[in-house]
Amino acid sequence: MHPPFTPRTARGPLARALFAAALVLAVPAHAVAQAAPIVRFAAWSADASTESPSPLAGRALLIPVRGVRAEQLRDTYHDGRSEGREHLAIDIPAPRGTPVLAAADGRVIKLHSGSRGGTALYQLDPDGRTRYYYAHLDGYADGITEGAVVRRGEVIGYVGDTGNAGPGNYHLHFSIAILSDPHRWWEGENLDPYPVLRAAATR
Repeated sequence: MHPPFTPRTARGPLARALFAAALVLAVPAHAVAQAAPIVRFAAWSADASTESPSPLAGRALLIPVRGVRAEQLRDTYHDGRSEGREHLAIDIPAPRGTPVLAAADGRVIKLHSGSRGGTALYQLDPDGRTRYYYAHLDGYADGITEGAVVRRGEVIGYVGDTGNAGPGNYHLHFSIAILSDPHRWWEGENLDPYPVLRAAATR
């Protein structure tokens, strides 16, 4: 009979690797599940943007304004904006102060104030590469800070008209982008949120 496989007998690199693998396999699956966090964030890699041709396929996103139904959405993605820009987002009108909800689980990576988006929030999906952007907010919900983990449906802010929305033009500007580098939260390949939100809301 061979002696037990222990660190004392694991002298070579291959033997030590096999021993480590055996320890991992010996941990019961239920113990791993209990120890893992509810919201998991994938590690980012340089080629993350090419891992999947449809990063939002099957994603159950929530319409991020409370009380808005799928049939009320209008696709404004290709609408023109100043300086020859395309909108590259969806505008969701609602009364001032209407709660803005996290469209998915994620982490707040940036709270930002600017001349275009006004009071805005950038959220990173647990996949580590999908970024949600909420703009023209009247303000943030209590407890919303950079680094905060939020859950799908959690109130993160309130509909407003800050930035270049125009006085009284209360709406949420919501966009989705796939980042090539999550540290550059302002960049990314934009995706049309309209079909994603419609599909998720009508399942």
